[in-house]
Amino acid sequence: MFKFSIFKKYFFIQYSKIILNVTLAFLALGIILNIFEEVNFFKDHGVGFLLPLSLTFLKVPSMIYKLFPFIFLFSSIILFLNFIQSEEIIVLKVAGISNFRIIFFPALISLIFGIFIVMGINTVTSKLTYKYLDIKNEYTKGNDYLAALTENGIWIKDKIEGNTNIIRAKRLSQNNLINVSIYKFDENNEPQSRIETRKADIGTKEWKLSDAIIYYRNSNNTSTYIADHSFESNFEINSIKNIFSNLDAVSFWELNKLKENYKYLGYSTKEIEGEFQKSLSFPLFLMSMTLLAGAVVMNIKYKGSHLAYVLIAIILSVIIFYLDYFSRALGETEQISLIMSVWTPVSIVLLISSIGMIHVNEK
Repeated sequence: MFKFSIFKKYFFIQYSKIILNVTLAFLALGIILNIFEEVNFFKDHGVGFLLPLSLTFLKVPSMIYKLFPFIFLFSSIILFLNFIQSEEIIVLKVAGISNFRIIFFPALISLIFGIFIVMGINTVTSKLTYKYLDIKNEYTKGNDYLAALTENGIWIKDKIEGNTNIIRAKRLSQNNLINVSIYKFDENNEPQSRIETRKADIGTKEWKLSDAIIYYRNSNNTSTYIADHSFESNFEINSIKNIFSNLDAVSFWELNKLKENYKYLGYSTKEIEGEFQKSLSFPLFLMSMTLLAGAVVMNIKYKGSHLAYVLIAIILSVIIFYLDYFSRALGETEQISLIMSVWTPVSIVLLISSIGMIHVNEK
């Protein structure tokens, strides 16, 4: 037991170092690739180099968070490969540590790291992403067309034909905004009119307002009632949903509150539920990646060039990526349940890893 405790400490230190180094490599690559994108975006704004660089550092952590499963896959392959090529695995076996334990303990470390990443690092990356989107939005040409979902309802800023419309709705029901107020301003931001309507059909960019009352800004404060009124907008139901669909700026701890807000406003909570399930499965996903790496490396035990294992890691990453993408697509189209679409890739990787572990343990 004493010896095994020493080996556990050794495993933890070595594995942590490799994960850190691989993460830094991915981070550096992400910074290099993203900085060109940001510089290209700001080329017509004359903001210099500091702002694109700052935005890159705000965005890249979120990218790394999404890449952690593949970072752990590469790290695990390097760890087990080092054990084999340095012949440390022989020492471990002489000390009575089985192949199963050699693989399972790093996998357990991955599980613990996964819990920490979801509950801690995710909070940081979401805040950085929120700041990134907030700053980037100030320079986006689409800044005239904004939407926000808050506890006070749905708010939309819509600029069309030189006028700016500020729209507030209590909630969303299918293709309809309920209890809508529309404030119209001219190009000098002077108020022109206000529209109150119980329902707005936003299935197309030509909204259909039901029981609309239009209040005009004049000395008499006159109003007009129109049973069915058409209203032009840059928004329709799908474009609004796309704006609300970015959950990268929402941490794991904020998902439940956001879900309650969505329910209150009548907005679909499926995407939030999917994100919540994804967060729950994340630690197991990292663990399964380590098990898969161990099963592959320990079964092959190739002592030649590292290039072969790099290719194996890339191929496995591509297969797992498309497996996850395909499963999510089935979930979004309701071919399978949302929970199944999230957990199926994890379950498949765990199943394959378990079969590989059986073969490894027999050796």
